[in-house]
Amino acid sequence: MAVDPPVSIYSGHGLNIQTMFNQTDIHGAWPTHPRLVLASCDNRYFDQFADRFRASFQKRMDLPVHLHLINPTETQITLCEQWTVSHTVEYISPPELDRRVQWCIRNRNKSQALAQDDVIAGYSQAIRFWLLGRYQLPHQSVVVADIDAVAVQSPTPEQLSALFSCTQFSIYKNRTMATFCVFVGNEIKTAQDISLWIEQYDLKHSIHNAVDQSALKKCVLNPLALPSGWISHDDTPTDKSVLRKVNRNIIFHSKGTRGKSIDLSQYL
Repeated sequence: MAVDPPVSIYSGHGLNIQTMFNQTDIHGAWPTHPRLVLASCDNRYFDQFADRFRASFQKRMDLPVHLHLINPTETQITLCEQWTVSHTVEYISPPELDRRVQWCIRNRNKSQALAQDDVIAGYSQAIRFWLLGRYQLPHQSVVVADIDAVAVQSPTPEQLSALFSCTQFSIYKNRTMATFCVFVGNEIKTAQDISLWIEQYDLKHSIHNAVDQSALKKCVLNPLALPSGWISHDDTPTDKSVLRKVNRNIIFHSKGTRGKSIDLSQYL
């Protein structure tokens, strides 16, 4: 579906602002759909998960998908156009990336390679919430999901209506999870608070892995839990446990390297 009229997104704050979230130009249009699914990824995760993600959500939930692309290739941008997936694009400034890598080396006891992965992962996670807080429209309800999440069941109309009735989150062991959550436009301040917290954290420290999770903990003090049947965070060490999770949940997600390697093609 074409986005009409487009709303252009540009950070436009100049290079004197020392936060990555205000500094990097973001090119593209924020979608105007009343309901959509939002995810973000760098070029590596795009190749691993983007096609599976967008196909499953388009098929199972019949919702438009918007991807925020970090350092994408031209081929990846072309694929989004072929998939009819709206997208925004940014290329991280190497000096700003290096400044955060050095911070992670000093403060998180990381090697150069692990620190770079830490920063890129953290930025890819947090930028979707920052974008939402800046650009969500009052009439919009937006699902925010991890790029390696998969829609494996189709919700009923009643389940979809309940999903978009209010801002709500998946809760696991008393933690508000960033994996799959929904923000409705009449509660837009929640997304704005999260966006600002992330920006200020990066300004005072540095973006790194799981900052988005910390932002939810700090800004959403009394989270409303998603109804059961949407997503489970239980581990899936066996084929039987994978099948059980697929059968019991609309959204499948499994943590860690093993979780990301599970072949879900038969359920798509």
